[in-house]
Amino acid sequence: MTTALNINYLSPLSLNKFDDSLRPVDTFFAKTYITTLAGAVLTALFLGCAQQHPITAHTPIPTPQAQSNQPVNLPPHQKQRPHTQKHIAPFPSSDFLRNLTEADLNMIIHEVKRTTHPHWQNIDNRAQLSQHRILRILKDMNAPDELLFVPVAESGYNPYALSPTGALGLWQLMPKTALELGVTHKHGLDGRRHIEHSTHAAISYLLKLYKRFDDWILALAAYNLGPWGVQKRLKQTPWQPKDGLNALPFPAETRYYIKQILGMIALSEQGELTFSEPIPTVAYPIAPPIDLTHLEKVAGLKKNDLFRLNPELDHQRYLKRSITLHLPQESIRRIEQRLQENPNLFKPKFVDIRVKPGDSLWKIAHRHHTNIAYLRKLNPKLKPVLSIGQLVKVPASGSFATAAQKTNPLLTNGKRIRYKVKHGDSLWTIAKKFGTSSKAIARMNQIPINQLLRPGDRLWIVARFRPS
Repeated sequence: MTTALNINYLSPLSLNKFDDSLRPVDTFFAKTYITTLAGAVLTALFLGCAQQHPITAHTPIPTPQAQSNQPVNLPPHQKQRPHTQKHIAPFPSSDFLRNLTEADLNMIIHEVKRTTHPHWQNIDNRAQLSQHRILRILKDMNAPDELLFVPVAESGYNPYALSPTGALGLWQLMPKTALELGVTHKHGLDGRRHIEHSTHAAISYLLKLYKRFDDWILALAAYNLGPWGVQKRLKQTPWQPKDGLNALPFPAETRYYIKQILGMIALSEQGELTFSEPIPTVAYPIAPPIDLTHLEKVAGLKKNDLFRLNPELDHQRYLKRSITLHLPQESIRRIEQRLQENPNLFKPKFVDIRVKPGDSLWKIAHRHHTNIAYLRKLNPKLKPVLSIGQLVKVPASGSFATAAQKTNPLLTNGKRIRYKVKHGDSLWTIAKKFGTSSKAIARMNQIPINQLLRPGDRLWIVARFRPS
């Protein structure tokens, strides 16, 4: 269930800075007596008028949430004359927003309400799987909590997201940048998909960019465009916050990226975007050989949830090296209990091997201490003539040196891309364009198959081929 963040969870984005009461109304009466030249005396005229204190920059403004929860009884003459000025954006407390104009605040809030807000539940569901670890890293590195919104703009909190340019993971790290930051891909573990490794690298990089530009807006621009690209454009066209976000001398895509992050921060200050309480996980080292699909069942997790909690995994089985998983405490308790009963519980009973030149069914059966009849039982679709590189299921023997690895089920051979919906697009036309299906696109983006698409919406697609 979605709950609003408390002050300890996202303290810079708290709403407690606003008073939810209106200024009192002071009423006075003035008496005036008028005498005509003819000596006639008119009756006394009492005039009642209400005097209100003017709103200044220091006047507390009630938030929309407070106004809806605490209706204010106004005098009858005020009810007949509603305010013509609406304060859409509150005075921001976040360092990311403090120097923005009111026009910019209203613009970014409107844009995020139109584009991101309708999909927030899906984003929040994905964020629950990783934010427990991300928050701990932000605290350890003394980084602002507002950076929680960067993965929303980068990947929608999808650690498997792959851009057309090769950026990967929650923080969309490019291969070269990842290497420079010490993030590697080895031993069947991808550092750019790894929650801790990628987050440490991304936060370090963002803090370095902030130190360089002394402005969070420019730091975000540099994260998206590259520091040299930002510096070059600023040298040609200097920019100050008072110039407005639309005057940023960067490509339209970078300006959109900045507005999205700032707009989400602004909406969080208004209480309209909140993250749910994250799922707490604990690091759990485990020795090989291990079949992760079996461990997932014993741990009481739903199908593929283990790979959602641990997106760095390349394989379903780790036969030679120890790995560290992040799991809920209850899942670890179940695993430990079962391992006490059977220490070899997660050792695979069967493995896949690849056919090598000169192999035959007899040689494979002999090598793995079985017979041809049993091989055929394990591989009912096996043809008499074997092909080099073909996978054959065999009983797991003492050595796993020749075993082929099964791929993480959430990894596909297709390439994930981020697609911007154009005028006239539908799920069907997009699916045809990239060689996939409407159902596959809907499932990946967690939307109904009959979802109405709007120009500017963005979808994740596993593209089987690129359109010409």
